[in-house]
Amino acid sequence: MIKKIAFVGHPSQDMEKAKQFYGELLGLKLDVEHGSQWMEFSTPDGKAIALHQVSEEQAPGEGPYMALETDNIAEEVARLKAAGTPVLLETIDHGTCKMAIVVDPNGNRLMLHEIAPERAKPTK
Repeated sequence: MIKKIAFVGHPSQDMEKAKQFYGELLGLKLDVEHGSQWMEFSTPDGKAIALHQVSEEQAPGEGPYMALETDNIAEEVARLKAAGTPVLLETIDHGTCKMAIVVDPNGNRLMLHEIAPERAKPTK
């Protein structure tokens, strides 16, 4: 079952400039940083913006994408596959989270995300 929007992700060709923009210029709190590959900033209302490194060859217009939090990614991917939804990326377990990427009817990429229990924040 989908529980909420986990985060909105943006590709970045220059993570240092992105870190300066989101952290210093916009004043968002840097919550997670995995080297130069991944960063997560939180907004004052607790929402998350994730940035991930892409190569210079990748089009900057790859665009933002939404990640939807699920309580059981394996079941959700299986359910969507059974309904004919294309899966671009099968479930990957990063330890801190699991993720998969599917494609909506308009060709938009949508990440399914299951955070590790120890990282989950209680919902109000």
